[in-house]
Amino acid sequence: MGTFTEKFKEVSASVFPVTLFVVILHFFVTPLSGQQFGQFILGAGLVLFGLAIFLVGVDLGATPIGRHSGGFLVKTGKLPLLMAGGLILGFFISIAEPDLQILAAQIETLTTGSIGKWQMVIVVSVGVGLMVMVGFWRIIRQIRLRYVFWGAYGIILILAIFAKPLFHDFAFDSSGATTGAITTPFILALAAGVAQITASKQEDARDQFGLVGLASAGAILAVLAQGAFQRTFDATSPPGSNGDISGSFLAPFRDATGHSLKDSVFSMAPLIIIFFLLHITFLKLRRREKTRIYIGMFFCYAGLVIFTIGVMGGFMATGHIIGSDLVLHNKPFLTVIAGFFLGMVTVIAEPAVHVLTVSVEEETDGVIPRKVVLAFLSIGVAFSVALAVIRIYTEGLELWHILLPGYTLIMIMSYFTPDLFLGIAFDAGGVASGPMTATFILAFTQGIAEGVPQADLLLDGFGVIALVAMAPLITLQILGLISVRRSKRQQKLEGEENPHVDA
Repeated sequence: MGTFTEKFKEVSASVFPVTLFVVILHFFVTPLSGQQFGQFILGAGLVLFGLAIFLVGVDLGATPIGRHSGGFLVKTGKLPLLMAGGLILGFFISIAEPDLQILAAQIETLTTGSIGKWQMVIVVSVGVGLMVMVGFWRIIRQIRLRYVFWGAYGIILILAIFAKPLFHDFAFDSSGATTGAITTPFILALAAGVAQITASKQEDARDQFGLVGLASAGAILAVLAQGAFQRTFDATSPPGSNGDISGSFLAPFRDATGHSLKDSVFSMAPLIIIFFLLHITFLKLRRREKTRIYIGMFFCYAGLVIFTIGVMGGFMATGHIIGSDLVLHNKPFLTVIAGFFLGMVTVIAEPAVHVLTVSVEEETDGVIPRKVVLAFLSIGVAFSVALAVIRIYTEGLELWHILLPGYTLIMIMSYFTPDLFLGIAFDAGGVASGPMTATFILAFTQGIAEGVPQADLLLDGFGVIALVAMAPLITLQILGLISVRRSKRQQKLEGEENPHVDA
């Protein structure tokens, strides 16, 4: 019960800012109908309870599976087995990610089925599995993290040249959506297990970060590869509003229930099967621990069902309506400001961000405080959501016009950034775009894109997750460079104070 209360408070901090944001807009800027407002409140409540239950399940089930799996793979001492394990575990944990499920469902709806939900989920999960495998290889071989990222993003650049512009949006959005509430703690646990191979504590902390960022890069690679080879694609967005809430009050929740029950089974089953096979063949766990993990998996399933019903029933649709209504005021500056503050309040309390920042503070023995990381994250994400809104209003401004110079700067900075900060920055890029970004903010920008006459719902409605994921790569590398400069200054001052000390 204590664990649920703790998670409930944690998720409340995530959902409450968005809820308050909607309430303020409802009373002062974009009034909703009574039914629409009520559906949003019910949807927010279901998101709150569902995500809290889900995160309890992650702690009880998914994270221990990641820890045991990583530890077992290390003990085998066999590189081929370790890499195969990274591929399989990365693939199955990505399938279970709720943020990816939500994004894939949006893509299926807005492409009128040209790209199916499960097609998207499978493609992304293959990419994640491949890059987790590469991440394991990097740790074992002690390859510098920057070299792996340079290689990965070099391939991404080549694929982006051949892929259709719409797939740029899908690919970079998927990179943020796939590293959410379940994938992040699982991959961090895997990385911690594999990083035990390294010789020292400093190397162990350095190698623990970066694997989530590589998983995000894998999602981009896979979707761009699909875009480069998929020639028969209808990019015509469907007519009508995605944010229309009609019928009886409970109708959208009732409609979402059947899909949620079925899809959540497909999401969680692979992970349960993997654990079952590991347990009967390799892992020797006590009955109590095994039962605890299975209970955790059940909580993951139940939480995922409730979360999805809340998102589809009222939470996401309200974001779409508010975005559309803000455009009707014909005050682009107001819409940009709304995006700025929405980005700021959501990233501060994203569950996966909490997991990462706590891990950073613990692994660096407090040298990098979580509050400092949060501050740099919130500033970057606030500007990125505002930039996404500006892109929608600016005719002819495509996503790659922003991403290309952005990632060029990121790659240049990575040459000077210490490996520890580089790994943290790329991990943060993945986790900054969690459930609130993949649901409310994405729907918010799609509503704006539907209302702006010169905008395209598909080309301009997506892309916000990509920009949210890019922002921390810049801001946290800046934090790393500041830290290096301060460290050198401190060493210089100490040298001046003790000129006769023989090193």
